[in-house]
Amino acid sequence: MRRAMYDDAGVELEDIFGVSGSRAEALPDLTIGLDRIVMLPGTAFPLHVHPGAHLLYVLDGRGGLRVDGQDYVLERGDSIYVPADYPHGVQGPVDDRPLEFLAFGVPHHEVDSTTRMVLVRDDETVTS
Repeated sequence: MRRAMYDDAGVELEDIFGVSGSRAEALPDLTIGLDRIVMLPGTAFPLHVHPGAHLLYVLDGRGGLRVDGQDYVLERGDSIYVPADYPHGVQGPVDDRPLEFLAFGVPHHEVDSTTRMVLVRDDETVTS
């Protein structure tokens, strides 16, 4: 089931949806999980950080990713590792097809959780 996604202030990320996948407790108080994310044309995840690392795997579409000031183009079949606490943002589709990717995270947060990401606001400095 497709669910809306939110930033850490509870603001809905318009036209970005998550589909909950598998999750499990790997260790006491540490969950791992995999979700499918769908971004419609004209959308972007704002610059944010996570308390844990994650891997992204592109299922369909073409978009961009900025990690710690470095830009990457992502296309179907690409995967990329995003280290814990590195500032990053995802630019949605560059054409009229949705960008769909799998996001595997440790620790895992539900797709509609306000604890899934922490936005980098103004000139805040985030270090790993």
